[in-house]
Amino acid sequence: MFKHFFLVFFFFIFILINKTKAQQLIPLDEELYLKQINNLIKSGDTDSIRLNNSLLLSEYWAPTDSLKSRQSLDAVLHSKSKHVLSSGLLNYYQAVFYTNQGDKTQAKNRYEEAIRILEKEPQNTEILIKSWYNYAYIQVPEKGYDFLVKTLTEKCIPLSDKSGNKELLAYCYTQLGLTFMSVGDFNKADEYHQKALEKIHQIVPQNTVHLLTYLNMVSNYCYMPDSKTAKRYLDKATLLIQQYPNTQHAANYYYQVAMYYTTTQNFAPALENLGKGIALAKHKKQLKMLQMLNFRMYNIYLMQKDYKKAKALMEGILQEGILTKEGINRKIVLTQLASVNELLGDYKEAYHWMKESSVLTDSIQKQQLLEKMNEYEILHQTSVKQQTINRLEQEKKENQLIARNKSLRTTLLGIALGLSLVIALLAFLNYTNQRKLNNQISLSHRQQLMRIEDERKYEATQAILKGEEQERQRIAQDLHDSMGGMLANIRMTISKDLVGSIDQSNDIIQKLDRSISEMRRISRNLMPETLKNLGLEIALTELCESMSHKNLPIQFEAFDLTENIPFQTQLALYRITQESISNALKYAQASNIIVQISQHNNLLQLTIEDDGIGFDKKEITEGLGLRNIENRVRLVNGRVDIISSRGEGTTINIDCYV
Repeated sequence: MFKHFFLVFFFFIFILINKTKAQQLIPLDEELYLKQINNLIKSGDTDSIRLNNSLLLSEYWAPTDSLKSRQSLDAVLHSKSKHVLSSGLLNYYQAVFYTNQGDKTQAKNRYEEAIRILEKEPQNTEILIKSWYNYAYIQVPEKGYDFLVKTLTEKCIPLSDKSGNKELLAYCYTQLGLTFMSVGDFNKADEYHQKALEKIHQIVPQNTVHLLTYLNMVSNYCYMPDSKTAKRYLDKATLLIQQYPNTQHAANYYYQVAMYYTTTQNFAPALENLGKGIALAKHKKQLKMLQMLNFRMYNIYLMQKDYKKAKALMEGILQEGILTKEGINRKIVLTQLASVNELLGDYKEAYHWMKESSVLTDSIQKQQLLEKMNEYEILHQTSVKQQTINRLEQEKKENQLIARNKSLRTTLLGIALGLSLVIALLAFLNYTNQRKLNNQISLSHRQQLMRIEDERKYEATQAILKGEEQERQRIAQDLHDSMGGMLANIRMTISKDLVGSIDQSNDIIQKLDRSISEMRRISRNLMPETLKNLGLEIALTELCESMSHKNLPIQFEAFDLTENIPFQTQLALYRITQESISNALKYAQASNIIVQISQHNNLLQLTIEDDGIGFDKKEITEGLGLRNIENRVRLVNGRVDIISSRGEGTTINIDCYV
């Protein structure tokens, strides 16, 4: 049972990892699209139109026919008129080619250069968005899905929204949803698919982004699982596919149909549709999609416990050799052959395939090692060349200096009077230069001393803050345990002794009650028991309520806080909030204060905002307590951003990781 679960989970991850790569925004009517491109290449009015369409043709063929893609790209790169195009565009389309060839280093460098140039060209925002997305996607294996999510949310989606391109905005939303699917967060994925759905409803007529959104939603609802909702969006995709049966997304459509039937345990039509998809993927040379379809069929055979067919399918894939050209894919097939033979009870065959897989693993690791060694060798050669260049430049400077000295000596020997004047002038210049050099050295030393002094101040501040918290805790405990008990005892004694004098008793008891309340308030400020016992959210709620008054309400909001936040981090954020509100009450003359804290995975974000008079950051003084806030943020390895100007209020943003 565990082994079967492992296989299903394996295919789920495998399929999602490969899925986004096939989702191009190519028009559904591909025959018409190619015809229009080729016509414009042949008879376009300007060089710019002809070259731009050659680049589009290269992008179209990049995933399926590297030769055609390279030919179209070279036609532009070798053209005498290529200067009419932005170099950012040229770098983008070269990066697309290298991406599909598996050359990540070249692709990454080209995307970086394209982004650097295109950010200065508002007319090419669409290509800039695609550059950012592709740049982040190819780095998922190294930087993880967090980097892809960050790029989509901070770059692609804001740029698409700002440009007013609803199609690209919907595409970015559905790709973000697909990314959350890849990590198994189906509810979050559905949230962004719904946003994509809102945008495509505004786009008429329906096009590629509609189909992609529907198909992605089918996958997500099948995994949730919610076959009823999946069927609704599958029907929408079916209407589009019926109009454009030759689109490159047709194979993916059959994959989603099979997904739906698999979810409903209806395996016969699932296998039938997978067969259709496999035939289309082979015809269009869509190897990634072919891989997904074959493994989905294999997974169905496993679910049916038809291990013989599962084995035959894996053997067919191995014999065909299309998917197993890449070492990693071949290793996956060999591993699955070992697993399915084990399920059949053929342990000898299982051992054979596992041994083959092990040998291939060693080969792949060796190849990776060689690639790394070649990379280091290139870096070494580059370093050696740079050292040679530096040495030659130094020799050139030295030779120039020698030549100048010889000329100077000859001139000095020829003119005696000039000799004295030149020597005096050179001595003066040398003295001036030496003085400047000494000043620079002195300035450098002072800066270094200031840096060391700042570090010592920071260390001292750390110690002071830690000591301050310990002392606060000790005093709070003493107040609570000693003074609290004593005041409570006095109150009880007075209540008994002054029974006969009601007015006097009530007055004294009220004063004692106020003293006890004030003692408790001071104790809570020194070390809030709520923070220790109930956590950060409730402690901040209590703090905001206690510091609010009718002329200055304090609004508090908390989102998704977990219980695994270290106490030192909670305490630091509590003190920062306390200090910030106190500053606002003292100096801001504000009408409202808002405190917000939220957590996303391991990132905590705290914001304190007021609508007061603000201040000029250049005129900041120690009395405002901002240095204390910065020191506390540094203690939890966080980052603080203080935004303020006169008449505009103040916003303090703190980010830290837990």
